[in-house]
This record gives sequence, structure tokens and C-alpha cells, in this order.
Amino acid sequence: MDGLGKREGIGEVRRVRKHWLHLLLGLAVVVAALGLGRVRMGTDILAVLPAEMPERQGLEAFQRAMARERELIVLLSGDAAELADQARELCAELEASPAVAGAFWRPRWREDPDAIAELLLWLWLNGPPEEVEAQVERLRRGESQKVWTEAIERIATRIDGSSLVAAAHDPLGFLDHPAARALFELAEQGGGVGGGGAEDGGFASPDGRHHLILVESARELDGYREAGEWLGEVRALVDPWAAARGVGVAMTGEPAFEAEIGRSTERDMRGTVGITSVAIGVLFLLMQRRAGLLAGLGLVLVLTFAVAAGLAGWIYGELSIMAAGFAAILIGLVVDYGVLICQEGKLAGHKVGAMRRATTRSILWAALTTATVFLALNGSGLPGIAQLGTIVACGVLAGAVLMLAVYVPLVARAGRGRPPVAHKRSWIPPRGRAWAAVGLAMAAAVAVIALRGFPGVEFDSRMLRPRNSAAMSAYDRIQECFPGWGIAQLRVVVEADSVAAMRARLDEAERLLGRLREEHPGLVLGYSLPRGWWGDPGRQERNLPVLAELGQMLPRLVAEGREAGFSEQGLALDRRIIELVPRWSEISTGGFPENPAVLEMARTLVHPEGGGRGQVMGSIELADEENLSPADLEVLRRLSGDGIHLGGWSLIKPAVVPLVMQDVTRVFLPMLGVMVVMLSLVFRRAREVLASLGALALTGLVLLAAMRVIGMEWNFLNIAATPLLLGTTLDYSIHILLAVQRARGDRRQVWNGTGKAVLFCGGSTAIGFGSLALASNPALASLGVVTVIGILSAALIAVFILPAVAAPASADPGPNGTGGDRSGPEGIEGLPSSRDLPSSL
Repeated sequence: MDGLGKREGIGEVRRVRKHWLHLLLGLAVVVAALGLGRVRMGTDILAVLPAEMPERQGLEAFQRAMARERELIVLLSGDAAELADQARELCAELEASPAVAGAFWRPRWREDPDAIAELLLWLWLNGPPEEVEAQVERLRRGESQKVWTEAIERIATRIDGSSLVAAAHDPLGFLDHPAARALFELAEQGGGVGGGGAEDGGFASPDGRHHLILVESARELDGYREAGEWLGEVRALVDPWAAARGVGVAMTGEPAFEAEIGRSTERDMRGTVGITSVAIGVLFLLMQRRAGLLAGLGLVLVLTFAVAAGLAGWIYGELSIMAAGFAAILIGLVVDYGVLICQEGKLAGHKVGAMRRATTRSILWAALTTATVFLALNGSGLPGIAQLGTIVACGVLAGAVLMLAVYVPLVARAGRGRPPVAHKRSWIPPRGRAWAAVGLAMAAAVAVIALRGFPGVEFDSRMLRPRNSAAMSAYDRIQECFPGWGIAQLRVVVEADSVAAMRARLDEAERLLGRLREEHPGLVLGYSLPRGWWGDPGRQERNLPVLAELGQMLPRLVAEGREAGFSEQGLALDRRIIELVPRWSEISTGGFPENPAVLEMARTLVHPEGGGRGQVMGSIELADEENLSPADLEVLRRLSGDGIHLGGWSLIKPAVVPLVMQDVTRVFLPMLGVMVVMLSLVFRRAREVLASLGALALTGLVLLAAMRVIGMEWNFLNIAATPLLLGTTLDYSIHILLAVQRARGDRRQVWNGTGKAVLFCGGSTAIGFGSLALASNPALASLGVVTVIGILSAALIAVFILPAVAAPASADPGPNGTGGDRSGPEGIEGLPSSRDLPSSL
């Protein structure tokens, strides 16, 4: 009785401990899943680049200056004779909507005649004092008659539109200011909506068949969902109007890009998870033929995804578009553990204890190995890849624990009383055919690489946007129709927190640009820095009293202008400039005029934020901007630093290529060294180590050749497939080579046991990654394609080639697929059992 009571006590303790373990596991799942509410999908494509990269900082500074988070750009296409009136009509309808704060079909300064006068006065106030004094001197009594004569001559000799308009409306020459000339340059280029002094301000294309409208949201657009909702409201107004009039409509701008990228990323996650789940489910049913086991597997996968996504919410909060495919990858990896549990259950008699003893060590070691591989991605210089690695690593570890805690009892309960499955014939080829296959694969791969070379490295910002991007198509169309939008120039962005700091940084930027132009004339053809567009209190203090003298001259100048034949309209601009001088101190001091129309005209050159903060935007003209070398980039980087940024998408490729190559040394080479050590510890014999390394080399060779055949290059995202392929190939070769040793060369035993399992693992993992190939994001899709090629190559080489080429000649099986002594123990002396080794099955 005492022994019975003791056993009952021990059983009670075990039950209590089991319940506490389940409770703790459930609590951990709940806490992790609570992070789901913190997960947000990021839409900023610059977030995939290192924060400290000067080129990213330059583009971010330019976006801060130029991007309008609440501004939608609408491109209308139609009959040139009617399009301007139709644009005005549409703006009136949009402004009637509570969702729209304003809609503009032409520059705001057309509605505010004082805007140009105020801007010109601002430029003169902040210009060189000697030029201001010279301008006032030429208008003094006795000198001003020459001004009128010269003005009439300019009108008679100018034939181009903008110069003729300037001469007719500015006889006193206030537009002939060095800083003011940028207005006409923008007008002639058509660059920048609202920029310049042309009649349409850049809103109409040169042929009149295209017209731009700017639409401002009446509310803040916090996130891609809000942007998408507002975009839908605008579409509901614009699309019926355009259809009724036969006008083409395209939309772009920050709200359009944000909504499009966010929704496509969200759609990619749902789509890839759905495709992966269905495909793996079908594959699982074909192998296990048990719907109940599939349902249990699905439950564990849902829990795993919830934990991984929740941990991502706690760790990161916002996920970059690179990490959007983690769910499909996770499913493809974790489902392997479920297959192993099902297979071991058939051998262990579906006893929970026996199944856990048979699978716990291999599953946990497999999870640790895979997690280590993905955590190695944190060594990448690209933050999006590091995010992807961390999330998948956490999910794999969570999936392993959940499989052992939840799925093992389900499989044991479902399989009670079922007999073992008999072995069938082998599909593994004999030694001769296997070596022939190796020779053929190597010859084909080497031939492709010899003819076409190795895959290169590419970067294009479009890779980070959806494949069929309506917003990008609209932007491309605008570049075609408005020549100024397509001018290839790098932007120099100078930003500061005060007027004084801005003046100092503009001086430094001018010095650096001048030195760069002087020392590298073959690289830099020229530059422009609109220094005069930012406030200079010292110059204002000197220039204001000088310009104030014009107020006393105004009656005389107006009378002289009328005598010279100028109308009231022709004198209006100069007259308004002079009239604004006494009121200047009431209009603005320091940073920039607050008039919205003035801000619109200056938006491509300056961006004041208030309190003296803001950006000034210049440009650099390069000899060949699209083909910059790393050496060119190093020269240009001398400009960056301390509030001076150089921004342009053409800089990203030469900046990212070294990072990708650096990732090879940080991630690939260390992982390869770890693999050699692991192989040596596992096999302790040169034959198996060399066979595994040979399989790895052949897999890599096949992958490189396949990439060249399909025309795919390495990029900042698909390079992340490298450590995964290394780890997977290692896993597969270990499983197969140990199975060959245990079976003493029996191909049938290897095929019906480990061989089928490895093929299922390869298939499920390939499906998980392969679903990414359907993603709308080209970079994410490229990761899926590269990984599928590598995973399938690794699995096929491991199953159909390694068993024959790695076995000793004395163990080469006969024509019936059997050979060797199969009566020995499961493990080989000096080597651990397969249950003690890492496994991804």
C-alpha cells in the first residue's frame, strides 16, 4: 500500500506540474500575442536602408522639404481646348466636399497678385547690399530715364515667353536679381508644381493636353489605412466626373504612395499566408492522409504566427516592407516539425512519452540551428533584413515549443491502434547515374556562368514599390508630360534650426561645392545653391533703409513710366514692390514670408518650418549621374555632414552595393566556417564532410546559373537567402548521410524513411518561400524566387545524389535497391543517433 500511495503521490505531482507548465505556456502565448495590437506595417521605403547612411539621410531631408503628406497630385488628360476649364470645374466640385481642404488648378499667386511682389522684395532685402544700392542708384532723378529706354529695348528684342512677360511687367528691373532668376528657370523647365513665374506656373503641360491639380486633405492622414480611405473619397468624386467628360485621370503623391504600399504589403501577407497554408495542407494530406492531424497542425501554426507577430510588435512596433513575408517563411519552416512528429509517432506507437523522447532533442536542436541562422541576419547592414531574421528566429523557437507541447498529444491521440506503414521501392538512383547527374549539373552550370557571368548586384527604388503601381505610373507619366520633372540632378539639402545656423551652413556648402567643382571637373559639371532665398537679418537691416528711399521716388517713377508708354498693368508689379517696403517689418522678419502663395512659388528651393528652422535646396549637375562608381560616391560624400545632405536615388545603388558585399563577409563567411566545424563534429570523417561541402557547392553553382538564366540579380533583400540556404543544405546533408550510415547503403530504407521526409521538408519550405514570388513587391518576390531555387536544389541533391556518391564502394547496393547488413544497431559506433542530432524534418 505504501508503494501504491507513493506512486499515486508522484503521479499527482506530475499532473500538477503538467498543469502549471500548460498554464505558463498559455500565459506566454497570451502575453506575446498582445503585441499584435502594436504591429504596424511601415510604408517608408527608406526604412530598409541603414539610418546612418548619408544617402538615406539626404533623401529624408529632401522628403521633409518637398513631401506633402496631405497633398494628392491629380493628372488630367484630355482635349487641350477644354482641359483648363475642366480642371477649374473639377476643383470647384472637390472644394465642395468636406474631405477636401483645398483644390488648386493653377498657382495660388494667380489669386494673390501681391505674392510675386512680396517674394521679389524678400529676395532684394536679403541680397548683396551693393546690388541693392546699385538698383536704387539707377532709379534716382537724372538716371531713371535710361531705365525706361532700356526697358523698351528689352521688350522689342525679347521673343521667348517668360523673358517677354518679365520685360513688359517689370520695366524697373526688379526681376533682374540673381536669386530671382530661379523663378524663370523653373518656369521654362515646368519643374515643380506651382514653381516659376509662367502663366500656368507648371500646372499645364507644354502641349496643353495634360493638366495637374493639387488636392489637400481636410484631415490628418495618420497611416496608410487613413490615406487609403481619403483617397477612396476623392476617387468617388473624381471618377464619375471624369467618366462623364471623357477625361483621363491618374493620381500620385504621398497619400497615393502610402496607401498603395501599405495595402499591397498587407495583401501580400494575407495572400502568401493563404497560399502557403493551402499548398502545405494539400502536401501534408497526400503524405499523412489524416484530416484531423492537418487541423491540429493548423491550430499550432496559428498560435505560432500569433506569438511571432506579437513579439514583433513588442520588439519593433513597426515592420518594414522587407519583413512582410515572415509569416509564409515561418509556416514553411515550422510545419517540418509537425511532419517529424507524425513520422516518429508511427514508429513510437503513438505514446506521448515515447514520441517526445524521439523528437524533443531533434526538434529543439533544429529550431536552435535555424534560429541561429536567421539571427545571423542581424549582422546585415540593412535593418529590414535584420528585422526579418529576428522575427523568423523567434517564431521558429516558439513553433518548436508549441509543436512539442500541443501537437504531440494530438498526434498520439489520433494515431492509437494504427499499424506501422510498410516500406516501398526506392527512387534513389545507383552510384553511376548519380555521378553522371553531378557531372551534367556542373557542366551545365559552369557553361551558363562562363557565357553570361555571375549575377550582378542591382538596386532600384521601384523594387520597393508594388509591381503594378498606379501611383508610380502616374508619376512617370507626369515626368513625360512635364519636362522639368525629369531633370537628372542631385539635390543638395541644407537644413538648420535657426537663421544664423542656416547662413553658416550655406557658406560651408558653397565652399565645399566650389572645391568639389574645382577638384573634380570630370565628375561635377556645375551646381546651384539658392543662398539668397533664405533670410539674412544682417542684410535686411542694411538693405531696408536703402529700399525705403524708393517710396519717395514712386510718384515720379510712375509718371515717367506712363510717359514712356507703360500701362497701369505694366507698372503694377514694380509699384506694388515699392509700396510693400514700409510694411515689410509687419509682414515677416527672419525666416521667410508666411504668405501661402509665396511658399508655393518657393517650394522647390526653400522650405521654412517656422522659428528659423527649415531647408534650402540646391542641385548638382553630374557628367553621368546614372553610372556612378563607388569612387565617385566617396568624392560626393565629402559634402554630407553637419546639416548638409546630398540626396538622389541614383546614389543609392553605389551605396548599397558595398553593403551587400559587406553582408557576404559578415554573414556568409562566418556561417560557412561554423558549418565546417559542425560537419566535422557530426561526422568526424573526411568523406562525409567533403560530401556535405560538395552538396553545398553544387547547390550554390546551380543557384547562380539559374539566376543568370532567368535574368535575376542579387539585391539588398534576396541576399538574405544565403544564410538560410547554407543552413538548410547542411541540415539535409546531415540527415541523409546519417541515414545512409544507419541503412548500410540500403537505398530503399533511406528513401522510405529520411528521403521522403527531406523531400517533404524541402517542398514545404519551398512553398513557404515560393508564395513570396507572388508578392506585389519585386524585392520580396526576388527573395522567394532565389530561395525556392536554392531549397529545391538542396533537397534534390541531398536525396537523389548524396546517398550514392557518399557511400563506400563496398556498400554500393545492388540492382534491387538493397545492400549491406541491415541487422546492426540504429547508430554507428562513435556517432550519435539521429534522434540526438539537429533535424529540420
